[in-house]
Amino acid sequence: MKKLLSAILAAGMAMSLAACGGSAAPATTAAPATTAAPAETKAEEKKEETKAEEKKEETKAEAGAKAESGALKTASGWPDKPITLLCGYSAGGSSDLGCRYLASALEKQLGVPVIVENAPGSGSTVAWMRLLNNTEPDGNTFALVNLSIVYGAYDETNPREYTIDSFDLLANHVIDYQCVAIRTDDDRFSDYQSLIDYGKENGLICACATTTLTSGDATVAKMMEKEYGCKITIIPVEGAGDAETMFLAGEVDFLIGNVGDMMEAEENGYKVVVVYGDERSKYLPDVPTEKELGIGDYVSFSARGYAYMPGVDEDKREVMMTALANAFEDPEYQKNMEAMGAELKLYTGEEYYNLLMDQLDQRLEIWGVEKK
Repeated sequence: MKKLLSAILAAGMAMSLAACGGSAAPATTAAPATTAAPAETKAEEKKEETKAEEKKEETKAEAGAKAESGALKTASGWPDKPITLLCGYSAGGSSDLGCRYLASALEKQLGVPVIVENAPGSGSTVAWMRLLNNTEPDGNTFALVNLSIVYGAYDETNPREYTIDSFDLLANHVIDYQCVAIRTDDDRFSDYQSLIDYGKENGLICACATTTLTSGDATVAKMMEKEYGCKITIIPVEGAGDAETMFLAGEVDFLIGNVGDMMEAEENGYKVVVVYGDERSKYLPDVPTEKELGIGDYVSFSARGYAYMPGVDEDKREVMMTALANAFEDPEYQKNMEAMGAELKLYTGEEYYNLLMDQLDQRLEIWGVEKK
């Protein structure tokens, strides 16, 4: 009997232990880890993303530091904020595009943004008055300039107060030689010499936007009268496009313009017979200069360059001049400028000043005007 009770008690304890073991198993396998694992994974992923973002920002900072280290700067670190380039012509034109191409090249040199601001009006006078009268000489603003800074004081209808000495010239980038064209179907003359000969005997008519020494086109006509005895009547028009339209319609005898305006002459039914340059234009390589023809040695052009107002610190000025010279050599800048027919020629310092003054002296002599 005792043995039977002992056996029953032992069996009961075994069942109890089995039952305890069965209820404990879920506690160890229903692990909180099955719910905690996704949270831990997300935390790790977030941590990795943060590290990646930090790495990206470090890379940007390193790239910026490298760019900055190669930029042109004064000893005090100028320029350290955006530079403004004033363009006295509307957006989209050749002058505006040239400024924008330059701005892109200059940014590589200076390590700061270069922003083109258009201030059209009165042949750039609006932009130049802003530069000279409403801008601090801190080096952060400069402007596109052309030969009008030289001739403005001689404008009979609206004489300007500024002269070339009102500006601090930095660098010239573009020279666009003037030239003369005739229609290919015109049987009265076939080249420059026969055009001159005809003009002496019969007179010629041309169209120009301006009829005084401030116009390069009108000055060519005046030169042909003075030097070769041609009799020329000038019809005033609004712009170069109007002059070309009258020429193609046969309303005037010949066309005076710039190389950049006549690169498609052949397609439009006319031909350029002379370029008023000291050498042939790369864009019209088959057209001789006046000197080559043995007729004269007249040189006339439009010029585009850049200037400060007076008073900019010399160290800033030197940095900007170096940047402009380097930008001139930028392959992308040269490609863009040449694509729109701009003939690049770099002049700086006294050479640039003399380039413009020689044109003034020549025009004053042709028109018989006393120098101011």
